[in-house]
Amino acid sequence: MPVWLDAIPEKAAQIPRPNTRRWLLFLALIMVAGIVLTFWNWSTERTGFVFWFTALGLPFCLWSLIFSLRRFAYKAAQVGAESRNAAREVLIESEICRGQRCAWILGTHIQTIAGNKPSQLLTAMSQFMPQMDMSQPRGCAIPVRYAALTEFQKDLPRELKNTVSTLSACVQNIVELLPQSIPCWLMLDCDNDIHAQVEEQLSSELSEKTGRAFRLMAGKGLAAFDLWLDKRWDTPCVLVAVTLALPAAPQEGDADAITMMMLSNRKAVAFPDALRLHRPERGTEPTLTKTLNRALLWAKVQPEQLQGSWFSGTSLAQGSGWNNACEENQVTFSLTEENVCLDSVLGYAGHASPWLAIALAGAVSGERGPQVIAAQPVSDKDDIWITVITKDEARKESTGNV
Repeated sequence: MPVWLDAIPEKAAQIPRPNTRRWLLFLALIMVAGIVLTFWNWSTERTGFVFWFTALGLPFCLWSLIFSLRRFAYKAAQVGAESRNAAREVLIESEICRGQRCAWILGTHIQTIAGNKPSQLLTAMSQFMPQMDMSQPRGCAIPVRYAALTEFQKDLPRELKNTVSTLSACVQNIVELLPQSIPCWLMLDCDNDIHAQVEEQLSSELSEKTGRAFRLMAGKGLAAFDLWLDKRWDTPCVLVAVTLALPAAPQEGDADAITMMMLSNRKAVAFPDALRLHRPERGTEPTLTKTLNRALLWAKVQPEQLQGSWFSGTSLAQGSGWNNACEENQVTFSLTEENVCLDSVLGYAGHASPWLAIALAGAVSGERGPQVIAAQPVSDKDDIWITVITKDEARKESTGNV
């Protein structure tokens, strides 16, 4: 579940003290009223203790009782407000600590028309070589200009089987280095028309090659990763995030892409140089400034520490919201040279775009420093996810290795 700091109630207002002047005025009025009423209604001799106590002491005692009750109510409200504020601060600290959970990237596999390694994609990006070309997708009657994996158009079942076999082999190579008892989770995000086929083949091959049970998560994308950080944090485990973006009817400028990323919620001894992927934050274009600020909070990174950004999505590429968010958060990297849009070269990969951006950011993060990723997984939805990738360091909430 996401960390919603905004759902925490606002700080309780300071309880105002009773106004001294008003209470002194009230004392004067009640004393005058007591004297007047006593003199007006007293029928016997106006001397002695009883008379003067009735005229002066009784009004003062009545005022003292009312003032004491008001003072008690003030102190009770003050203690209650301070108690609520103290509990609020504890809750905020707890939620921030939960928000600052992260995962270690143990392995990555990508497949695009520009290449199957992040270095190849970085070369294409540096040379600004657009990968889009006219191609015939399986769900369209006419060719479309997009970055297609053309082999999937010729024999889709065979290529899916080969892809699943390749992904399973990559996972096998990684899990062989991890303890046999560690729980394994699988997040599969692919197009609806091939989901059932890929799920069956992938589950079967993973079990066969690794000898481990992979439990399939119900969620998809970075939302599933966010949920996994919360629900499975207490137990060391790994998450295999597999995404196949092979749309049957792509739009112009789209891209086919396949990604696999294995994540661990504990530092793995066999992967000492693993980078950290921090909790993602979801927002929309009007709230990008706040969303970026929250993502930096989860990563415990100051804006001036960021050394670059990678973004993908229609709203991010065509609007100025992302650049404005970076400027308002006072980042110091160049928004013209180190602020990279994937779509202009690699094409828009839809629900695979966040993982593609993470893979590219990870390829340069170890050398350059912390990188921020922003992606819009669905072009016709406003949701934009922002996350940060950094080098490894000791985490306060992490306990033990795997």
